[in-house]
Amino acid sequence: MSMKKTLAFSIPVLRTILFITAGLLLTVITKKTLLEMTRWWTILCSVVNVITIIILAVVLKYEGSSYRELLNYKKGQIKFKNTVIIVFSMLLVGIGGMYAFGYLIYGYMPTLLIQPVPVWLGIINVIVFPVTIIFAEMPIYFAYSINRIEKFSGSRVLAFSYCMFFYALQHSFIPLLFDWKYIVFKFLSFLPLMVVLSIIYNKKRNLAPLMIGHGIMDLATSSQILIMSLFPAVYIMIQQAS
Repeated sequence: MSMKKTLAFSIPVLRTILFITAGLLLTVITKKTLLEMTRWWTILCSVVNVITIIILAVVLKYEGSSYRELLNYKKGQIKFKNTVIIVFSMLLVGIGGMYAFGYLIYGYMPTLLIQPVPVWLGIINVIVFPVTIIFAEMPIYFAYSINRIEKFSGSRVLAFSYCMFFYALQHSFIPLLFDWKYIVFKFLSFLPLMVVLSIIYNKKRNLAPLMIGHGIMDLATSSQILIMSLFPAVYIMIQQAS
């Protein structure tokens, strides 16, 4: 197997490994439990995003390409009406999946992902988290891996199935908790969104609207964390109600 083919199949697994490693490393450094560290998941995710972007940039340079070439953005690719539909579809399916499987597995929607952090960090997080994630996740799973695996294997089904499996799997370890119920909940929650993203991307191979949609989803998440950080009493009320 050539190095380029090896990289195509290895890169989708990368973020899952990074999240598990980073989560474990953080608990060793802080000497706190995994559960205690869950509130910092977006901060840790931003760090992993930066590492991901650097690794992808190095890989692309090795292959004689660049980030700009990978994104392949051309003027006029973002059509307002089409982008709005895609964004709303992603929000609907993404949030719907979380709530559906949250109630199916737990009987309620877990509040683990929306915990308060220091306000100053919450403010920085509102910008850094969405920006870093759209340049890490979408380019790796879609622009890089799907297209290369499809080229090397000759199978579109294999390319999309393989990449979307690991795309969903990485979420099972954000934040890191070795609890089977939580891992299954996160994996299943993101599967419907993976299917929708695959259908949209397969149609025109246009990454820009998906990146915008993903950014808005993560902006909504980081904004909720900021609100909980500004008003901790709100978080306590939500916790008590769940």
